[in-house]
Amino acid sequence: MAIIMNPRFSPRGLAIALVALAGAMFIMVLLASSSVDANKIRSLKTATTTKPEPLMTAAGGARGAATENDTTVTNETYIVTEDKENADSFQSRFGSLLSWRPPAWSAKDDDEAEAEEQDTDPEPGTPLQCSDPYRQPGYLYIPNDTLDSQWIPFFETDFVDIPDPESAIYPTDKTPTFTDVGPPPDVINRSPHKWHKDLINYVKTLQAIESYVQTSDSQPLELNDEQNDLVRRVNWAHNRRVLVFGDSIDRYMIKFFCNDLGQQAQVTKHPEYGGDHTTMACHIPLLNFTMYHWHVASLYTYRPVWFWLPHVKYVPFEERFEKIFKPVWNEIVGMNGKSPDLILFQSGLWDERVFREAGRFEDGDDKLSEPERKTKYDRLSKVGLGRGGRQLVWDELVFYKARMDKLITLVRDKFGADVPLLYRSLSARRESASMDLAGINMDRVTRALVAKRGVEIFEWSRMAAAFSNQYMDYLHIGQGPLSYTWSNMLIYYLFRAAGGAEYNGTLARFPDSVQQYVLDGEAVTGAPQIQVNRNPDTSVDKFWAECHQYNIHWGGR
Repeated sequence: MAIIMNPRFSPRGLAIALVALAGAMFIMVLLASSSVDANKIRSLKTATTTKPEPLMTAAGGARGAATENDTTVTNETYIVTEDKENADSFQSRFGSLLSWRPPAWSAKDDDEAEAEEQDTDPEPGTPLQCSDPYRQPGYLYIPNDTLDSQWIPFFETDFVDIPDPESAIYPTDKTPTFTDVGPPPDVINRSPHKWHKDLINYVKTLQAIESYVQTSDSQPLELNDEQNDLVRRVNWAHNRRVLVFGDSIDRYMIKFFCNDLGQQAQVTKHPEYGGDHTTMACHIPLLNFTMYHWHVASLYTYRPVWFWLPHVKYVPFEERFEKIFKPVWNEIVGMNGKSPDLILFQSGLWDERVFREAGRFEDGDDKLSEPERKTKYDRLSKVGLGRGGRQLVWDELVFYKARMDKLITLVRDKFGADVPLLYRSLSARRESASMDLAGINMDRVTRALVAKRGVEIFEWSRMAAAFSNQYMDYLHIGQGPLSYTWSNMLIYYLFRAAGGAEYNGTLARFPDSVQQYVLDGEAVTGAPQIQVNRNPDTSVDKFWAECHQYNIHWGGR
């Protein structure tokens, strides 16, 4: 109206203003009508959506299954607590989150439902118990007690919705102040469980039990509440087998894991076959838990005369399976009687070198004298495909893709198409520069390949990126926060493969317990009694499949 009454306003401007006003009023009428219609639609949408499929128990049955007349599904049977008050609180916060998301439409507008889903789930359509915290963007928290190092995923902890601090207010004349404090407790508690610390304390508890029963004829050792809680959380880990295909990066992680649990990893093959570059086992006797490392000497198709390690007699993984891995095959069979409970694999560092070395030799070089060979080697190291710090050429990418595809196929042929399988993303050097280009190429190739082949990714290497102070040399990550994170991740995936479910820092479902406290094949006398199913469900392929389809994605560059 102010515009209309302004004497300086032209007739043409007045006409435009009136048209705009009429248009705005028309839009308001439409919006009001749409709101009424939407409300009517909401009132007609009753709770008759398809009932969520319940999570499967480790015994194969359904927990929290809905009755015929149920309109909501609760999951109180998932709650692992004897505290009714805490159980009710847990149920109110997480009960609905642990059920499968209904496939039918929501009782909300499509826009509202999509907005809510985007707020709570980084991968829309993923059941919340299947959201992988280690595939989310986050923050590696390293406190003074580095054993408490923990990955903090930004989605599951609602990081984006944290209220703005006063220091972020604009305008202001105050200098922002920042303190070196960790995340608040509620954020820590909603982050992935610290399995590595639990395992260390659990082994110490079992050692105390063993020591007590060997020196006392009295009643079994009385555990305190904290120890009993620990036993309930970790007893599922007994009798598990994990297999890791890789190189010295993985081998050191297994050695560190073993040391932290009071044991020494042992090479299991005669040195004439390559010593550390063959097979290695880390066995935790009180858990009857074993982690194996099978060394992959690149994806090359034969052993060339110029291969740099004379003690490595077999290079192609097909030959290594037959000559080196097959003799120890039975040792890696897990609870299902046919395969390991979990497999990690990768091949990168040795492929990077084999491509480089191949460019520094030509046919007949083995007949040259040592001085001649060295002169030629030095010259070719600076030009063409022999130079370091280069990308792979297209032919090398295609070769690498083909061989990695064959390795995945071979692993599945040997251990089953549904074996829990993870590609461990390739790590960089301490001072990452052009020397890592080939590794980056291979990692991207494998990411594309595993997305097509239905393999999930173990993203530890991305978390380790740029933590140069955590390396023990130019190439290998040392024992400490990053190795603890590796262990936390590995046990997280093993827990899932065994039938466990974890979401938002809560251990919502546990695998079936199996025989506990076995030392050298004999049960430890006097150990606290744990209820063990007569026929525990050890179908790792079934439990892995429960969330597998939601976690097959390449993860970005």
